[in-house]
Amino acid sequence: MTRVKVKLSAFAAGMLAAGRQRDTGIGSSGVRPNSDDVVKVIRFYLSEGGRESAGWAYPDLLREGRRGGETELELEVDESLWGEMEREAVRQDVTVTQLLEHAVLHYAAELDAGRLTERILGDLR
Repeated sequence: MTRVKVKLSAFAAGMLAAGRQRDTGIGSSGVRPNSDDVVKVIRFYLSEGGRESAGWAYPDLLREGRRGGETELELEVDESLWGEMEREAVRQDVTVTQLLEHAVLHYAAELDAGRLTERILGDLR
């Protein structure tokens, strides 16, 4: 295991916190992403890489810079998993921080897409 510090924009941290709130049923006050949330996102994002699905690669329009506040988290993550994330960031020519933020947004979009599909199928029954 290795320890790394990462920063997420307020928006990305909010997306993770909303997912945690949905998953746990805890009210919105005091919900904050944690290390497990981020490691889950990293695993999911990297597992999606072989599919090269729409929206998976880091978008060119986000390469210009960051906006808004940040949330800093300390992660305990398997060295090989973190190394894979670093190599993917190099391959996509972005920083690990940029790729991690994009991974959070990709994860949230896929999560929401699955929930929407479930609702549509439920309506058809």
